Amino acid sequence: MKSKLVIFFLIATFVGGLAQQNGKYFFVKSGHIEYTLGGNTKGTKTVWFDNYGMFMYTLINSTTTVKLLGFKNTTEKKELEIRKGNTVWKADLIQKTGSKMKIEAQTEVGEKLTKGKTDVQLDAMERKVITDMGGKIEGYETFLGRNCLKFSWGTTKHLQYKGIPLKSEVSEMGITYTETATSFESNINVSGSRFELPTDIKFDDMDEKIEMLQNRTN
Repeated sequence: MKSKLVIFFLIATFVGGLAQQNGKYFFVKSGHIEYTLGGNTKGTKTVWFDNYGMFMYTLINSTTTVKLLGFKNTTEKKELEIRKGNTVWKADLIQKTGSKMKIEAQTEVGEKLTKGKTDVQLDAMERKVITDMGGKIEGYETFLGRNCLKFSWGTTKHLQYKGIPLKSEVSEMGITYTETATSFESNINVSGSRFELPTDIKFDDMDEKIEMLQNRTN
């Protein structure tokens, strides 16, 4: 199950990165998506984005229950991630902790791969990344009124619209994780205040910590 989850997030990361034409993550300028989480994880996920995903707000409220060898473990999660350009802030709203990290390298690679390409060429590249990672393109399916790319990897199934995942299912060894969009507004006006950081969270600079660690080991 762990390996399938890793591949699930790798696919989402790589495919999303391919949409970074001139610093773009998605092929849609702005939007608001509400997801329902299912399987062993119950809860909701809210996403707001603007400027083709260069500004993004993601809030996850969930409870994950896993039963193994007669033991039951339940984990509560309330996490917020805000991306503004080349910087990502992540906050644990329960523990009141947070981190900050630069992602220039990721953005630069995505821009080099996609700059100057048409939507048709980007779609072909998106499909190639999926198949190169062992995924199988199964065609297209209408979901929430949109023509979504349908693909799978082993027992995982995905529906994606212009780089935006709208439905995903990971299942293995009796454990499942699903994300299903219940509403999707696109090309809307999104207030800049949506991407403001919470004032009650102190964000540790992960780049500084990594630099300090490197200096100690040199």
